[in-house]
Amino acid sequence: MCGEVLKKVPHRHFVFSLPKILRRYFLYDRSLLSELSRCAWEALRAFFREAVPQGDAMPGAVSAIQTFGDLLGFNPHCHVLCTDGCFDEKALFRVAPRFGPEGLKAIFEHKVFRMLLSKGKITPDLISLLRSWRYSGFQVYAGPRIQPGEKEGMEHLF
Repeated sequence: MCGEVLKKVPHRHFVFSLPKILRRYFLYDRSLLSELSRCAWEALRAFFREAVPQGDAMPGAVSAIQTFGDLLGFNPHCHVLCTDGCFDEKALFRVAPRFGPEGLKAIFEHKVFRMLLSKGKITPDLISLLRSWRYSGFQVYAGPRIQPGEKEGMEHLF
């Protein structure tokens, strides 16, 4: 199935999670869920464009919002299947170098804070408070690289 939909390039599974203190805004305003997906996409696009600086290079991605966690409590987070690199303006694929998710997490955190601030959901004081914590509660999981045709890796995604 995946071989019919996905380009034959490496992919990765990403999960973008929020701190508990921010989840209530998404519970009471479900329109923010699409904004969460946009924040994850914008973070990935910025991150991969920096990692693969080829003009207007662009990663490919599919995103899905999930609103429950292990114990079925409200836990909005975003799952993304993304190419592990970018397509350049000639549609040539450039594989991203190895990376850790910390830089991606920082971009995602910034995008979420900016979005919630612009919507009037949070204040600069709350942002300062969260940034002062040792662990902000933002998390980004970056799964292992899945090579084209690697059935076992793709099956773990579904």
